[in-house]
Amino acid sequence: MRGHTPRPAGGWAKRHSFEVPRRLQRGASLVFAAPITVTLAVILTASGISAMGGAETPALKSITSRLDGAITTVLIEASEPVAYLTSQPDPLTVLVDLRNVSTAALDGKPIVGMPAPVSTVALEHATASDGAPLARVRVRLDRAARHRVRSLRNTIVIDVQREGTAALAVNTPAMVPMAPRPAAPATARSAAGEKRATADALSSVRIASTEAGHAVTLAGNGPLAASSVEEAKDLPPRVVLDFHGVAAGSAPAVTNVRNDGIDRVRVATNSRDPLITRVVIDMVRKLPYTVEQIGDDLRVLFTRAVANATPATTVELPVGKPTVMTEERVAPPPPPAPAMLPVPTPAAVLAQAQQQPATNSLGENQRNSTGQRQFTGDPISMDMQGADLRAVLRTFAEISNGLNIVIDPSIQGTVDVTLRDVPWDQALDIILRANKLGYAVDGNIVRIVPLSVLAQENEERRKLLEAQALAGELRTLTVPVSYARATDLVAVMTRSALSARGDVQVDARTNTLIIRDLADRLTAASELIRVLDKPQPQVEIEARIVQLNRNSARDLGILWGFGGRVDPSLGTSTGLAFPSSLNLQAGTGGVDASNSNFVNLAMGSINTALNLDVSLRALENDGKGRILSTPRVATQNNVEAEITQGSQIPIQVVSNNTVTVSFRDAALILRVTPQITAANTVIMRIFVEKAAPNYSQTSPAQPIPSIDTQRAVTTVLIEDGETTVIGGIYTAEQATINTRTPILHRIPLLGWLFKTERRVDDSDELLIFITPRIAR
Repeated sequence: MRGHTPRPAGGWAKRHSFEVPRRLQRGASLVFAAPITVTLAVILTASGISAMGGAETPALKSITSRLDGAITTVLIEASEPVAYLTSQPDPLTVLVDLRNVSTAALDGKPIVGMPAPVSTVALEHATASDGAPLARVRVRLDRAARHRVRSLRNTIVIDVQREGTAALAVNTPAMVPMAPRPAAPATARSAAGEKRATADALSSVRIASTEAGHAVTLAGNGPLAASSVEEAKDLPPRVVLDFHGVAAGSAPAVTNVRNDGIDRVRVATNSRDPLITRVVIDMVRKLPYTVEQIGDDLRVLFTRAVANATPATTVELPVGKPTVMTEERVAPPPPPAPAMLPVPTPAAVLAQAQQQPATNSLGENQRNSTGQRQFTGDPISMDMQGADLRAVLRTFAEISNGLNIVIDPSIQGTVDVTLRDVPWDQALDIILRANKLGYAVDGNIVRIVPLSVLAQENEERRKLLEAQALAGELRTLTVPVSYARATDLVAVMTRSALSARGDVQVDARTNTLIIRDLADRLTAASELIRVLDKPQPQVEIEARIVQLNRNSARDLGILWGFGGRVDPSLGTSTGLAFPSSLNLQAGTGGVDASNSNFVNLAMGSINTALNLDVSLRALENDGKGRILSTPRVATQNNVEAEITQGSQIPIQVVSNNTVTVSFRDAALILRVTPQITAANTVIMRIFVEKAAPNYSQTSPAQPIPSIDTQRAVTTVLIEDGETTVIGGIYTAEQATINTRTPILHRIPLLGWLFKTERRVDDSDELLIFITPRIAR
């Protein structure tokens, strides 16, 4: 529930209105206020505020009355628009206080001839809280009636409804009984009401449930009367009773009820100066209730009927006892602990600002369920044009009922603002922000200064706190590191844990950190090391590297050959002593006779001395080769692992008659850096390279082979135990080679007897399959 400021001794609620009319005359429809509502209104015009600054003092000219149908009007006329304050201490009295107004023209003159329901009108002299003189107009009524106070140019108009109060029960706010008061003549009753001795401490809280409803009875050490009773508009539903001058006494702080109507009853001291005890009745759901005086006790009776949609709650009152109508207010939910309940006193409105006095805004730390800021002050209306800023800020000290305001001497300027029914603390916050002002809170004193001054004070306060924090004694702490490298933790420690005076050294032999800093920073550094120095999980990585070779060769041709042999064993001879034998073989092509797919047709010669070999070769080779390498490696999280398998090729370099031998790698290289994520997946940064010598390109003039290289670099994210494939490096070679005998290969059809054609179709492909497994 929203808190509220303590009310006067009579217990009457207050509503504030603060406005400065921009026009000399402003028409408005007549809206009556309940006769028992206490209304506090402050009307300031630009000229009125100027008058405060030293202009000629305005004067009262006359106080008259007139009848206007069902309305009796009291007219207070001044020489110019003036600031006034209106209040209603009891249902039969309306007070209008005018500041800094001369009454010389009316002093000693009786004011007579007032029509009903106005009984008398008297002019009195009083003093405001700041010492300013007040001219007080006291209007007495012969019965309770609705009224309204408004400003019309330089005339203050009091409109009073002439009908009786019986018809005023419609559309009125919640009515609650106040302390019983003895009947007295209207002319003898004081403004604050006649005071009766009451209890000064609560003694018990009693709960009773019947078929009709639930009753909460509050008892004290004497007659007990509530200063105010209010029902919260926000959730959860609750009824709040305030007792001025009454201590919590022996009443239980929390009484749990837990029935279908009442959840619990909480009692706490709401304010110690002045003493106010608050009783909060938390309801399960909104129920109609009545407040009754039963002897010396106070009883709140909740009926089981469904609550009306209208927010008004009618309270049964003892016969002959006066009643008070209070204004309902939206309040923040009560705090969990019942020891202290919120009230809209300056300390409550600005309580959080004491922790951060420089830049907080009013209502900043009171937020609703949606996170929006809440303001708890009573609603006011303001209409100002060219009003002096310092005068407006001083006015909030009176509106807030206890807020002490100190204004920085450098604040100057004017205010142009129009607000209607805005909480006073929100209005103050808006005016401060519009003029680039802030505030600092010290107890119940609010100091208003420019934001630049607050920023400078905050900076100086921060520097002071830092200097005080760094003024302690330095201590030394040694921390052995088990799993991490101490040198890797130095940068993190310096940035995150150490102060400006701190220092850290590393003993590489024992992997120990030596830290020197303030005691509180050493604690933070030790905790940080404990978090970081943990064993890292390992990852086993298995790679399958597959190279596919596909060779397809087709050779088609016929090989003509002849052979002749002259040998004495065959009955042939050369006829020479030397050589006595001769062996001759020849062919038309260069086909490799070692090929296993040759089809040889031998045509023998007579006596086999002369052989004509005709070879027909049909060749078609299709071959597939696979080179499979499966390296495995285990490494820690975020640590690179490498596997190299291959050979080194020597390269000779001759320079200045000096031979220098260098080696070049021709190997399979696999580098992997795994990173284990919180989702149990593995991010891998992979580098794979396969380099092999190519001896097909060598020659006697160039014996050093070239290096054929295949490489893949990538980053992948896979699940634990799953396999991913990368790479896919594909090379292909296609060629057609013809070998033929000149001229003869051109003969149609028979030309194939004198030529050979070779077709080559080779392809290589490199695939890498990688499977990570997290070691548990």
